[in-house]
Amino acid sequence: MQFNPYLAEAGGAKGGGRFIEEPDSVDNFVFQTRGGPLDSFEESLARALTAAFDAGTFEFPELVAALNASGSRDPDGAQWTEPKLDAELDRLAQALFQTVPGDLAA
Repeated sequence: MQFNPYLAEAGGAKGGGRFIEEPDSVDNFVFQTRGGPLDSFEESLARALTAAFDAGTFEFPELVAALNASGSRDPDGAQWTEPKLDAELDRLAQALFQTVPGDLAA
């Protein structure tokens, strides 16, 4: 399967704008959503990670080096280390799976 059959198309223009679907008019499963938009740190980290992956960097030590070379910094403003990146990715992943009031799983 190449797509999620439970997503509803937005006004017949699938993929238009930033959304595949109209977020306010469909029920999403908890694992499909997050509690809010990315903050500026998360947005910056996502861009840096995407650039590293696009450049073919996939091994963790090389990924840390690529982030540092790109100027990306950890939440404290220091260069990334493997333990710091591992902890930050774990923190971000845990935040995705937290149950919040109103979730179907709550």
